[in-house]
Amino acid sequence: MLVRYQNGPDGKPVKKAIVYTEREHGIDPGAVDPDAVRIVDRLRRSGYSAYIVGGAVRDLVLGRTPKDYDIVTDAEPPRIKKLFYRSRIIGKRFRLVHVYVGEHIYEVSTFRSIANGTVGNTYGTIDEDARRRDFTMNALYFDPLERKLVDYVGGLKDMRARRIVPVIPLKTIFAEDPVRMIRAVKYAEATGFVIPLLTRLAIKRHAHLLAGASVSRLGEEAAKILYSGHARGIVGSLQRFGLLSAILPGVESALLSGPGPAASMRVALTALDGYVVETGDKTLGALLSFIVKDTVEAAQALPAEDAQAAYHNALDAAREFLAPLTMPRVEVESAVRAVFTAPEPKQKPKRPRRRRRRKAPSSSGEPSARGGADIPRDGE
Repeated sequence: MLVRYQNGPDGKPVKKAIVYTEREHGIDPGAVDPDAVRIVDRLRRSGYSAYIVGGAVRDLVLGRTPKDYDIVTDAEPPRIKKLFYRSRIIGKRFRLVHVYVGEHIYEVSTFRSIANGTVGNTYGTIDEDARRRDFTMNALYFDPLERKLVDYVGGLKDMRARRIVPVIPLKTIFAEDPVRMIRAVKYAEATGFVIPLLTRLAIKRHAHLLAGASVSRLGEEAAKILYSGHARGIVGSLQRFGLLSAILPGVESALLSGPGPAASMRVALTALDGYVVETGDKTLGALLSFIVKDTVEAAQALPAEDAQAAYHNALDAAREFLAPLTMPRVEVESAVRAVFTAPEPKQKPKRPRRRRRRKAPSSSGEPSARGGADIPRDGE
């Protein structure tokens, strides 16, 4: 184990980070995405520092295959973009770069400062960047070239103790960004780690703040929950912490609507998790279909003029179920179509057939218009 020092204000060296070697951190270098390694290598060869960070490092430490890779560097977005032909700068307040390799997107961001708090957007140093991350398990920096793990906040120790520890003080972490409460619950369910008592109390104390969070960010978190493979457990924990009504109020309403609807929703969430684990499908429409199924079936049974009207009833009901989240229209429609069954067309009542009345023979003795036997005339 190595120690990284930095000179303090008085010029004396101050311990900043622990650096773990390959033998100590246990990350399998063969499990690291080679394209992520190449991105780090190009940044290094161009004179910048660069590391893999966040959820990818957390998964690698746990022996899991990361779904996504985030990379941090001291290069600023315009410089990053110049180094990678297939890339683009995204974001207005928080600018970063998406680097495209085949069908995969790698997010490359610049170290952020804590000068303006943990939600500011000024560039800083790696140690500042570490101190503004949410939990210690997400503040580990992996150097895939030298195969070293840099830990500024005791994250590896916390992971080995199987606990989720905030980096930012409890009095500000959730007040500054209420969405972090959802993330804490999600990480606990996905890893089996424990949320310490004081952090649990802080979440319950700040739960009401989640109602004021950005709808778009809540939608992103909802999608992550659906494709996590742990949706049932996460939903249950969110409900216990008083967070579910802000992100998935329709699901909470079903869970509180009595034994029947509650059991049906739990079955739907279990089926959703099984589907994700089995297929790996992240298509939002397919995932939403599991949780809107009961709502769609109830709406399609309402009186409607025809199948199209019944479909629109179901679509409106699904949107209301998912509110206040504004999921992409095409995905909601896909979810409804996946579970919608058109009602049987109404049978039009048969109109009785009108019988034609026979005309009586004319008084002149002429045969009727419908014909018949000849009537002999006088004198014949």
